Amino acid sequence: MKIMTHKKRLLENFSALAIMQLLNYALPFITFPYLARVLGPTEYGVYIFSQAFIQYFILIVDFGFDLSATREVSIYRDSKEKLSKIVSSILVIKLILLIISLSILILAITFIPQLREYWYIHILTFGMIIGNMLFSIFFYQGIERMKFITIFNSSVKIIFTVSIFFLVKDSEDLFMVPLLNSVGYILVGAISLVTMLKLFRIQLQKPSYEEIKNQFVNSIQFFWSRVAVSLYTTSNTFIIGIVLGPTAAGIFGSADKIFRGFVSLYNPLNNVLYPYVAYSKDIKLYRKIFRFAVASNIIICIIGFVASDFIISLIFGIGFNESAYLLKIMFFAALFMMPSVLMGYPLLGALGKVNYVNKSVIYPSIIHILLLIASLPILSVEKVAYYIVVTEILVFLYRWFGVKKYKFFDGI
Repeated sequence: MKIMTHKKRLLENFSALAIMQLLNYALPFITFPYLARVLGPTEYGVYIFSQAFIQYFILIVDFGFDLSATREVSIYRDSKEKLSKIVSSILVIKLILLIISLSILILAITFIPQLREYWYIHILTFGMIIGNMLFSIFFYQGIERMKFITIFNSSVKIIFTVSIFFLVKDSEDLFMVPLLNSVGYILVGAISLVTMLKLFRIQLQKPSYEEIKNQFVNSIQFFWSRVAVSLYTTSNTFIIGIVLGPTAAGIFGSADKIFRGFVSLYNPLNNVLYPYVAYSKDIKLYRKIFRFAVASNIIICIIGFVASDFIISLIFGIGFNESAYLLKIMFFAALFMMPSVLMGYPLLGALGKVNYVNKSVIYPSIIHILLLIASLPILSVEKVAYYIVVTEILVFLYRWFGVKKYKFFDGI
């Protein structure tokens, strides 16, 4: 009976996150074509570049808690006292990291010319970080109540999408896009925080130094893992924007947006399997899900590869033709990325092989950055796309050898 309850909750959580992810994937397909045409390649490139830039600060403030704290909340889900201490400690750390991030942002836009020109866009986009700080996703994932994440995110995303069409009319309205986005993030964060305190009776308290230190130290390895992933994902658009300019960032970022939107469809499965496997150790069910997911991914990648030209033309229109070729390359990378993601934290990480998972992205990310640095004088958007393929294959191979080494795939 207990196993059936766990499986039922797994299905409910997956369904909730799948609905949210489908909306997250579908709604941009409504706004991207409009923004690309209204703003134009350059201004749209500025928006894409700014989002890539701000992702570094989101990375700092999150500090890997979506992995370290999710597992801890899952373990102590029945103790309100322990959960209150975990949440309080993490919110204090996030607030400190937020203040540090804002200080770094101000210094960066003051002294770096490429950032100074559109400084107000970066400041407005920073609101996303405030929202992320307030939204304790790790808590809802850990207690396996993902429907709340879906309700919060989806409601605000729909409001944001509708507002874009009413308030963004031409390139002069560029500032409205990050402003609306940030307001949405902050609203979601505030609602989720109140829900956590009132509905789940989490009591914020002044954490001890030891509690703060423990949470910080426990999450360091996860933070470096997230940094490594960012080096071969977010950094691509950022470096292209710095070296080749906003138009090139728009061309690359457009293909990358579709690619990241596609691979984000893995997230519901990834997010529900991680706490589930950590709690239940149900490898048999994991194997069944893995086989089905990989087979589905291969079919979707083939369709995406063939339809890349049509997809780019439909969504972004004239001026983004080069993005279609980049998207084909990225869909090839997705063949390796999907199984790699599922072999990571949902399997190796959940079963205690966290260090191995972290190394599986750290080493390939170093190679990725070295490739970027070596090719800076002759950098092109195509080269960066091919580097993504190389990196994803390396991550896949590292994790595959890991699951074979620990015999998690025996009989798969």
